[in-house]
Amino acid sequence: AGTGKTETTKDMGRMLGIFVVVFNCSDQMDYKSLGKIYKGLAMAGCWGCFDEFNRIDLDVLSVAASQVSCVLAAQRERRDTFIFVDGQEVVLRQGCSYFITMNPGYAGRQELPENLKALFRGVCMMVPDFMLIMRVKLAGCGYYENQVIAKKFDLLYNLCKQQLSKQTHYDYGLRNILSVLRTAGSSKRATLDAPELLLMMRTLRDMNMSKMIAEDVPLFLSLIADLFPGIQAEKAVFPDIEKAAEVVSHEKNLQWSEAKEWAGKVVQLLETYYVRHGIGVVGPTGSGKTMAIEVLAGALSVTDEKHTILKMNPKAVTAAQMFGRLDPTTGDWTDGIFAVLWRKGTKARNSKSWILLDGPVDAIWIENLNTVLDDNKLLTLANGDRIPMTPEMKAVFEPENLMNASPATVSRMGIIFISGSILGWYPLATSWLQERREKDREVLKVLIDKYCDGLLDTVTRTCKAVMYSTDGIYVNGAFKIFEELLAPYVETKQFLEEAHMEKFFIFSLCWSLGALLELEDRIKFNDKLVSIGANLPPLNNDTCYEYFVDPNGEWQHWRTKVVEWQYPTDKEPKFAELLIPTLDSLRYESMLSMLVPQGKPVLFTGGPGVSKTADILMYLQGLNQEAYNLKMTPFSFVTTTMIYQRTLESTVEKRQGRTYGPPGGKKCVFFIDDISMPVINSWGDQITNEIVRQSIAEAGVYNLDKPGEWKGFVDICYTAAMTHPGGGRNDIPNRLKRQYNLFNVTMPSLVAVDNIFGSIIRGRLSPKSVSPVIADVAAKLTDATIQLWTKTSAKMLPTPAKFHYQFNMRELSRVFAGIFMAPRESIVDEVYLLMLWRHESERVFGDKLTNASDKEWENSAI
Repeated sequence: AGTGKTETTKDMGRMLGIFVVVFNCSDQMDYKSLGKIYKGLAMAGCWGCFDEFNRIDLDVLSVAASQVSCVLAAQRERRDTFIFVDGQEVVLRQGCSYFITMNPGYAGRQELPENLKALFRGVCMMVPDFMLIMRVKLAGCGYYENQVIAKKFDLLYNLCKQQLSKQTHYDYGLRNILSVLRTAGSSKRATLDAPELLLMMRTLRDMNMSKMIAEDVPLFLSLIADLFPGIQAEKAVFPDIEKAAEVVSHEKNLQWSEAKEWAGKVVQLLETYYVRHGIGVVGPTGSGKTMAIEVLAGALSVTDEKHTILKMNPKAVTAAQMFGRLDPTTGDWTDGIFAVLWRKGTKARNSKSWILLDGPVDAIWIENLNTVLDDNKLLTLANGDRIPMTPEMKAVFEPENLMNASPATVSRMGIIFISGSILGWYPLATSWLQERREKDREVLKVLIDKYCDGLLDTVTRTCKAVMYSTDGIYVNGAFKIFEELLAPYVETKQFLEEAHMEKFFIFSLCWSLGALLELEDRIKFNDKLVSIGANLPPLNNDTCYEYFVDPNGEWQHWRTKVVEWQYPTDKEPKFAELLIPTLDSLRYESMLSMLVPQGKPVLFTGGPGVSKTADILMYLQGLNQEAYNLKMTPFSFVTTTMIYQRTLESTVEKRQGRTYGPPGGKKCVFFIDDISMPVINSWGDQITNEIVRQSIAEAGVYNLDKPGEWKGFVDICYTAAMTHPGGGRNDIPNRLKRQYNLFNVTMPSLVAVDNIFGSIIRGRLSPKSVSPVIADVAAKLTDATIQLWTKTSAKMLPTPAKFHYQFNMRELSRVFAGIFMAPRESIVDEVYLLMLWRHESERVFGDKLTNASDKEWENSAI
């Protein structure tokens, strides 16, 4: 990449005075659109340079071979007109020619078919002598010491390639070198009397620091110090813009002066903005990428003219919905969302537009933008439209990583890498404190300093969370819960004592920092909390998780809130409809009722059969139907972005303008079950969840019927459930995770399991409806079944040959569901009941087993 294939072709055309038309080929091109281009070039007699030709699909390429050979045959026969492949008569002007430029063998590229290769002569590009290019360019910019500087520059990049870590977004190719030289030239012109080595050292340092990951920075700085010994250069400063950025940060409640490294990244973004028209802001979730872009745009709007950000997620739509689509039958072209935003950007007057593509990068859609990002600055669509980029436009990308970008893409954009360690979690806490009441602020600051560091350290080092999460996600979760606990007192303008506040804070830490832990890790978390905390609950062999704070500021055990469940006597219930409140379900339900109505999304994760869905359904059934609509949608492997968007749109109607909300002024609770199920494509992106993230974070989606129109959604509360990631089960994207408050639903204790199934069977076969002897035996069945279940799950472990040996809570409920189905009249005596129980147990446990010895063991156990 970046060896000058396209530029050489264009240069040769200029030398001979022939117009060269550059096309960026994509996999959306079909043989008709290619044929149209070939005929046009033949009529005009100019050259066509087909960039990235091997991205076109193979079946189209083989047709292209016959189309090209048709034109070439006519040229050999010196005809004035000829019949093209499709039967149309075409005028031929001599001198038309075709050039293919491509880099072979990346992801998403084809091998060219033999019949096409035979028509073209292959020319292999050499990697040019970088040092000579540097020297010529430097001399052209007016550097006297060009020979020394070029040597140092070349050596530095060679050392970087060898010694720094291998990141996919590092690039030391020709495009990078040229943008450094361009900057070096402008700094030389700005300060003519400054020492040249100093200027060059500053340019090299400032232009490469932005993309380094935090660990590589010290090594890079020492390399530069060795090559330019004894030279100290101050960083370039932009006083007006930095002052404006600080003001914008304060308006957005961000910490400019506290997060100095992050503020430095904003300045690096500004420097890149001056020299590149394609910018990539890369980094893990919660590192402040979006805010850096918004703060810079705001600051430039103050100092320069207005900057507008047009944002879309390229992965939330298909490629045809993004760029546009040719109707194969009529040949009509419909613009896609990106094409519409691009046209909007080119037409904007008195303002600068940033087209922000906020989503994962793969080698397909981003390569369609190759001609946009290099010096051609053209968007070429599959219908032959060529929309030039105006100097007022920038293309900005905001992915989490660039694992799938080809070198062709990476070399074309200026990259700012923001490491997770640059922001950390403390500035988030400061921003949150500024939104609290004056009097609460000091108390909370002390509490945050006292608890957060130690507990975060415990969670990340000594415990193992069931899914990946960052410090920022944990801390934000704690703040959301604390806000809701304090909300009633804020409304009535009450101030609480410090002890009461501390209890609330401990409660919210347990259910955020410690919410993703399993039972044995929760004990470690609890021990750490006890060692640093005060005002803790009276722990009698329990953990802090078993307690809540009552309105008087006292600790109460959750047991006190569990209501004795009564078997319904008025009608015969269905087994699947019975939901029995337990200690666990009560805790998770209280989290839902605290966060969901306030529009704070909640995600439950847990092993199979631990009643995640049941807990959420229990909460949904208890909602006031006059104020809330309910919508439940299960995700599966084949759920697409389109299905999700149509489901979401079906729950809302138009309110006013472009705002949509649930009908009748209600709120809607939108529950996604198995959110982690959709397919992860070959690039490692889960595209269905990209549109879920967009609908939660941006509160809306793009209208698919009118491309480029935004639909804003209001009054929708999101909840979701998923199994633990790992072992063949997907995780969800980290940038979606941070929208949710995350809770791990643990396995219910044996007491709770006994309580659930015991109360169902005791209610079904109570002394009122059957003879006392049967009722007595029925009461003992739950204990027997639980013993059988624990024995079986301990002995029958899954192996590669018996991978289906998984015994979870659902097996238990199947046994009781079978007994429940038997009409009471048919159970004549206690022996019959035991026979029935044995039959159900064999069906559930015995039928899963694959060989005779396992079945014999199971029978003796029963």
